Amino acid sequence: MQIFEVELFKVFLLVMIRVGGLIVSAPVLGSRNFPVIGKIGLVGMTAMLITPSVTMVGGGVPDDALAFAFMGVGELLIGLLMGFVMTMVFAAIQIGGQLMDMQSGFGMMNVFNPAMETQFPIFGFFYFIVAVLYLLILDGHHLMLLALVRTFDKIPLGGFVFHPELLLQVPRWGSAMFVDGLLIAAPIVGAMFVAYASLGLLGRVVPQIHLFVVGFPLTMALGMLVVGMSIQVYLAVLNGMFYNMFRNVDSMINGMH
Repeated sequence: MQIFEVELFKVFLLVMIRVGGLIVSAPVLGSRNFPVIGKIGLVGMTAMLITPSVTMVGGGVPDDALAFAFMGVGELLIGLLMGFVMTMVFAAIQIGGQLMDMQSGFGMMNVFNPAMETQFPIFGFFYFIVAVLYLLILDGHHLMLLALVRTFDKIPLGGFVFHPELLLQVPRWGSAMFVDGLLIAAPIVGAMFVAYASLGLLGRVVPQIHLFVVGFPLTMALGMLVVGMSIQVYLAVLNGMFYNMFRNVDSMINGMH
């Protein structure tokens, strides 16, 4: 009986390592705004619920400490890679926000985003908050945990295998991140192109106008107007980004077993 309890505790530790890897690196769940005590409790509770149903590879949990540590590293990598793929969606939002701020005149101002632990452009921070709220409305945090639970069906404990072909997916995910960023910024970039062209023509027709004095507040006001009018388009883009996010997670999981 005691031996069985020790084995079960080892399995629980491995499950908790995989869950912890996701919780630490995933968007929203890994945010600094999420209290550490809450993260620890979520990791422990999720691991307790998953442990009775998980399967092992080969002869079960090794007794050797070094072999157990290597197995734990594999479990941690699974969770961290899942979180990395999910975080790329919010990196695309930051890219789009940076492009929007540069075009609209807000590029000189940044705010600190504690969730991403970096400086965010003004529009990027606004779009980030909208994306987080939209993800929560869609129960995306539940889907993240559900995707993690399903990894135990495809990758049992100790079954982590890194295939070199998985590295070929990273450039594709990176290019998709930049494409998504351009789609997010497209309304502002298009409006600013028309605005700057109009200001250039106005400067040629009426040279007495100081374009810097007139153009700077005009482009800022136009940028805020376009953002408000295109919020529905942004939500539609987010739907596609979140769908691709979970599809990429599934592709990554298939590349590790």
